[in-house]
Amino acid sequence: MSAAVGLAETELTVAPGDEVGCTVRVRNTASVVDHFTLDVVGDAGSWAQVEPPTMNLLPGAEEEARVTFRPPRSATVPAGDLDFGVRVRGREDPDGSVVEEGRVTVLPFVELAAELVPRTSRARRTGAHQLVVDNTGNSETTVEVLPTDPDLLLGFRARPAAPVLRPGTATFVKLRVRPKKRFLLGPDRSLPFQVAVTRPETEPITCDGLLVQRAVLPAWSPRVALVAVAVVVAVVALWFAVLKPTVQSTAKEAAQVRTQQLNQELSEEVAEVRTQASEAAQTAEKAEQAVTGGSASPKPSAPPSPTAGTGNGPGGTLENADPDTAADFRVATNASPTSNEFALSTYRPAARKVLWVTDVVLQNPHGDAGVLQVRRGDTVLLETGLNNFRDLDYHFVQPLKFSADQPVTVAVRCTNPGNTPCTPAAYFAGQLVPVAPATSASASPGAAR
Repeated sequence: MSAAVGLAETELTVAPGDEVGCTVRVRNTASVVDHFTLDVVGDAGSWAQVEPPTMNLLPGAEEEARVTFRPPRSATVPAGDLDFGVRVRGREDPDGSVVEEGRVTVLPFVELAAELVPRTSRARRTGAHQLVVDNTGNSETTVEVLPTDPDLLLGFRARPAAPVLRPGTATFVKLRVRPKKRFLLGPDRSLPFQVAVTRPETEPITCDGLLVQRAVLPAWSPRVALVAVAVVVAVVALWFAVLKPTVQSTAKEAAQVRTQQLNQELSEEVAEVRTQASEAAQTAEKAEQAVTGGSASPKPSAPPSPTAGTGNGPGGTLENADPDTAADFRVATNASPTSNEFALSTYRPAARKVLWVTDVVLQNPHGDAGVLQVRRGDTVLLETGLNNFRDLDYHFVQPLKFSADQPVTVAVRCTNPGNTPCTPAAYFAGQLVPVAPATSASASPGAAR
């Protein structure tokens, strides 16, 4: 070791952006002239400077140099104590360098910057912002975020409300701005506010913001509502003016066509029945003539009884009927849907009278549901479903015969829903004629003599 090194001050304090220095003494302890190089090692070496950096010393000679520390004002130099060393190396003995150590204390400082992003928000309910706070100092600090508005029309929520700022970092604070009152329609409203970033014993940093409050309903909603109302009115008018008459006319034409078809079919069926009845009458007349024509002294025969509706026992015929014997009547019914049995309504001819029915009209004006029967006594002559008709008429070429022993009975079984009774009726028309008197057997010719 060819040099002796000493520091005038080993404890130094400096603020970032300022400078501090100390004196270092170097003495040549070798017996030859030597060239020495001085530098600073350690964390402070990048912002330390030695003047002069080199010196030539004769044996036993001593010289001083100035070491200056200039820490930058930034977060790259942390606050606190940093050790350093002043190294002296001789050219004659490069491996025998000497290091004298000291300590420099960097003072802390805080430097903040804040920005509101975006500055203006537009919303109907809640505006969203972010507060960006930069700490360019060299020490950690805690701040408080205080949003306010001059007119007290807004509510705020900041998260976090008291962030911890590390040196050399940017901290993001979420800010929600909500109007205290909303409005349905109208132009947008501008609501200004401020956000202050505060810390003890320093002036706060403020950022201006703006919330543009929109109406709950968009500006175009009244126009859309008017257009919708106009469309509904137009559709209703089109229905009543064009579509409904067209539908009714089409339905009426279809009903008329169907009615004409049914009338034509019914006319054809009636004509066919009349033709068959005429042929049957002619056949019967020819048969009668054939039977009576071969006898010299014809005997009166019993009047022919109709093939349809004949009953047992003696009875009258239409041959002894006259206009005074015409009869018609209506049989009304009332059947309960709660009973699954037939309800009976009966018309009984008077004693010694015979009823010949040529026309029957069944009536179901209320559209009841169930089954209707026309009986002669206990014999079912007609049966039909109530659902199949409202008015149904029958006309008989060979009339139906009823008597006091075999009356006209209308039977109804009701299947209406609920408790609504069935009330169909039947109309009958024909002749009510007296019973022909019984004839006794004639005496034989021999007995007469």
